[in-house]
Amino acid sequence: MLRQLIFGGIFDKLPQSTYRRWFVYQMRVSQALIIISMASFIIGSAVLMLRYVHLHGDLMLGGLVLFYIGIMFSQHPGFTKVMPSPFASILIGLLSISWFITYALGLWFSWIIGIVLTIYYALLIIIRGGLGRKPLYWPNTFFLSGLLSLVIAMYMGGPRLFVFPIASIVSLMRRAESRQRPIYIIDIPYAALLPIMTYFLNNPIDLAILSLLTLAVIGIPRRFGPAFKTVYARAYPVGSSLGRASLIITAILSLIGVPLGDTLHMLFIGFIAVIMSSLCIPMLNPGILWFSMRHYGIVGFEIPALLFTSAILRSIYYVIGPQLIAASLTLVFIAYIEVAASYLSGERVKVL
Repeated sequence: MLRQLIFGGIFDKLPQSTYRRWFVYQMRVSQALIIISMASFIIGSAVLMLRYVHLHGDLMLGGLVLFYIGIMFSQHPGFTKVMPSPFASILIGLLSISWFITYALGLWFSWIIGIVLTIYYALLIIIRGGLGRKPLYWPNTFFLSGLLSLVIAMYMGGPRLFVFPIASIVSLMRRAESRQRPIYIIDIPYAALLPIMTYFLNNPIDLAILSLLTLAVIGIPRRFGPAFKTVYARAYPVGSSLGRASLIITAILSLIGVPLGDTLHMLFIGFIAVIMSSLCIPMLNPGILWFSMRHYGIVGFEIPALLFTSAILRSIYYVIGPQLIAASLTLVFIAYIEVAASYLSGERVKVL
């Protein structure tokens, strides 16, 4: 009973009234984290124009972590068959927001809050049985490895934080493309090595290995079925292809000696942001934030294409000059505007 109150309960064993009440807590926390994170992306991009480079980095990386905590927490019952208790939801929300604020403000104890958050979230998966070889549970292996990597990243600081979003994306892509079954020869080394690669992420060779191993784990789908032709999913085939291309480009840039900061931006914008714009933002966010869209972009795939082009420009700016940063940032803001217009094209859905 105590374990259920602290972590949650198997959802098909909970009374309907309890499930409904707990669901409200879970979704409200997920909504809050995603909304705050999306605001941080906009503000973080804007402050770069004012040349607050350090604040820009903190807001983008912190927002990225917050976004994927919100995304993955919203999917927790479907991925683990466990509905988090109100205590679990409130604790995840408070710890996540507290970490984000203290991290953005540069307070030294942010890593302590972050480590408490990641350890508790890991226990939420482990103790209630969210792991195993079954297709439903196997992708959680990557997410758990990402949480362990996040512990290291929060303690060491720097751009290492984005390994957690990458692990979350791997879990989501394997599910979205219906390839949840274990591929032991690839999956186990990747999950085991992810925390180690996080530790050595200031090395370009390590970054190249991370990119190529991530590509190996997500694989190459044979085809995209009719389900990916809907308003919500039509950007995914192009976005996932461009994201995979970005992993290869990141590895190449790392190996030919491009400055690490520029290569990291290729991974950040070209892979993480592109997949966000084609999977999370159109396919998951509407269901989490409870609204429907009439359209996503103009033709659907130009939003991830804009971000991919932005990543290319940002990664080669040192060759031509800082004007490429302005061009890259302009493309990002165009993508933001298209996403906002798409969201505003729909209407709220009454869930409760």
